[in-house]
Amino acid sequence: MKKDKVTIEKLAIMVQGGFSEVGKRLDKHDKNFEEIKEWQRFADGKFDVLEHELLSIKRDLENVIDRREFEVLKERVGRLERVLVNKKK
Repeated sequence: MKKDKVTIEKLAIMVQGGFSEVGKRLDKHDKNFEEIKEWQRFADGKFDVLEHELLSIKRDLENVIDRREFEVLKERVGRLERVLVNKKK
């Protein structure tokens, strides 16, 4: 149950080419494409760190096998959603 991470090579592409170039250089079928697009939105000031964490946890929930781990992640999602709701008020 290992989650794929952005590789050092992809991070180097982001740093060298800038976030705007990442989408052009990555294969859209890459497993990390959506996550990198989220970070690109964050870099452009259109994305909140908490929203990124929430989406990350929700992706993890899709891959959970262990029931206890599922409950822990579900609690984390609930806390983050409450923080986001309070932050937007």
